[in-house]
Formats: sequence, C-alpha cells, structure tokens
Amino acid sequence: MPEIGLTNLKLGIFCLFCMLQAQAMPVRLLTQQQPPYSNQQADGRQSGLALETVRCVMNKLQRPVEIKFLPWKRAQNLVELGEADGFFSASQNSERDRFATLSQAIAPQQWRWYFRTESSAKPLSEEFRLSATVGAYFGSNMLTWLKASGYRIYATPPAHDQLLKMLLAGRVAAVLASDLAMNEAIHAEHAEYKIRSELQEDKPLGVYFGHRFLKEEPEFLTRFNAELPSCRIKI
Repeated sequence: MPEIGLTNLKLGIFCLFCMLQAQAMPVRLLTQQQPPYSNQQADGRQSGLALETVRCVMNKLQRPVEIKFLPWKRAQNLVELGEADGFFSASQNSERDRFATLSQAIAPQQWRWYFRTESSAKPLSEEFRLSATVGAYFGSNMLTWLKASGYRIYATPPAHDQLLKMLLAGRVAAVLASDLAMNEAIHAEHAEYKIRSELQEDKPLGVYFGHRFLKEEPEFLTRFNAELPSCRIKI
C-alpha cells in the first residue's frame, strides 16, 4: 500500500476511535435540588421538568449522561474548574459567560418579587432599594442582580423553602425568586394566602456547558439545541 494511503488509513482509524471514545464518555452535568425543575429523592431517583428535558436530549443524541446534585454555587465552580461539563437549570449572566456557554431554553422561568400579602412595597422604587431588606438564594443569578443593583441583601439561604420561611417570619421585606420553584415552596407551606408576587422579568433556563468541554466537542451544543424543541415539557 502506498505510504500516503497508509497514512490516510491510520488517520481515519484514529478519527473513528476518537468519535467512538467521545460517544462512550458520559457528559457530566451538575444540578441542584429545586423542584419542579430538578428533584432527587432519598432513594436516588431523579425527576423534574428540566432534568427530564435534558435526559430526553441526551437520549436522542445517544450520549450517556451523569447528573449529580450539588449545592448550586459549588456546581458552577466545578464547571469553571473543568471538573464537570455543565450545570443546569441556569439563566444567563456575564459571570457565567466567562467560562461556559448557555444552551437554548430547557424550561421557562420568571423572576418574581415575593411579599407578605399585607405589604404595599414597590420593589423598583429607589426608596425600597435603599431601605428595605431583601433576599435571594445563595449562588443564584437573582442574588448577583440584587448585588449589582444596590439592594440591601439580608437573606441568602441555599434553597427556596428557607427563603420563604424568612419572608413569612418578617426577617426580610421581600425576596426575589424563581416562580415555579417558589410556588412549590409556597404550596408545601400552605402559604398561598399569605404571599403576593410581582413580575420582575422573564429569565428562561438552559444548560451552561463549560468552554473546556465545548472545545473538545465543538459540534455538541449545536446538536443539543437542535433536539431541544422536541424534548421540552409543556406546563
């Protein structure tokens, strides 16, 4: 066999090996305990509208996936360090954009202000921003926005149910939270008549895939986004 032909054959075999190896390697994704988006029960079973959407896409791509539940801030840090391939469910901010790229939407989300029913506070007024104490859960994009906007942050617990309890106890005047997750917490607490809310903005959620991962698999995100429309769960 001519030398050039042999070289091309070796190169083809090597490329095929690389493709098979990539297909065999599971995509390592991190998420947080946040019903209804992602939920892990005591026996390890995983569910949730965002999580099931991600699994659906991975199945269509014929890629194995490992999904681990971690505290939200730690999950983001591990992707930045290259120790995991992505994290979800996340909304866009410039800090995350430094080390990862956001997919198209996997689930809807509204940022909403939550108050006790008797409150007449106006969260976008300068008076409220400068004087009222507010909260958002630790590691969230909402907390980042509150800090950048100059609000007086008092509460930064790791989960929506704790945030709700601090609001009901009067420890904060208002909290900024993800609507579906906070609604789950309100329902569990039977607090529907104790809380009112106001829309801040729509902030759909996606998967942030680390730049290191996408450098190794440059076509992955395009393929992932292409499969999303058939996998999103309607609510």
